[in-house]
Amino acid sequence: MEASEYLAFIPLLIYGIALADLLGQWRRFFEPEYFYLPYFLTTIILTESAIWSVYGYLEVTSHLDGIGYFQYWSYLLQPMLFLVTVSALTPETEIRDTQTYFIKRMPVVFGLMAVYIASHLIAHYGTMSSINVARFLAILLCVVMAVTRKAWLVYVGTALWLFSLFARA
Repeated sequence: MEASEYLAFIPLLIYGIALADLLGQWRRFFEPEYFYLPYFLTTIILTESAIWSVYGYLEVTSHLDGIGYFQYWSYLLQPMLFLVTVSALTPETEIRDTQTYFIKRMPVVFGLMAVYIASHLIAHYGTMSSINVARFLAILLCVVMAVTRKAWLVYVGTALWLFSLFARA
C-alpha cells in the first residue's frame, strides 16, 4: 500500500462507523410501532450519502500524497461531520416513539446536515458544478427544516435528493 492509501483509511473508517449506525436503524423499518416515514426517508438519504462519499474517496486518495498533518485534517472534516449528524439522528433502541424523537431532534440533525453539505462546497475535492445547485438548495432546505421542524419538508428533501441522484448519474 502507498502512503496515500493509509491516509485514506481513517476517513473511510469514520464513514464506515456512521454507516454501521445507520444500517442498525433499519430494523426500525420493520416494526410498525417504530416506523415513521420522514425518519425512514432521512435514514435512506444519509445511507446513500455515506456510500456516495466513500465512493468519492477514490478521487481523494490521489490527493493525499505528500500532504501535511493539518491539511490532512481538512480531509477528516466531512466524515466527522457526517458521523456527528448520524449520531444526532439515531435514537436509542428503547425509544419507541420515533416521530416525537425525530421532530425534537430536527434542529440538530438538519442543522448539522446543512453544515455537512456546505463542507462539500469549500473542500478541495468532490466538487462537481453539476450538483452544486442541488447542494445550495439542500443547504437552504436543511436550515428551513432545522428552524421550522416541519416534517413534511423531508418529502421535499427526498425529491431534491432523487434529483441529485439523476444529476450524479
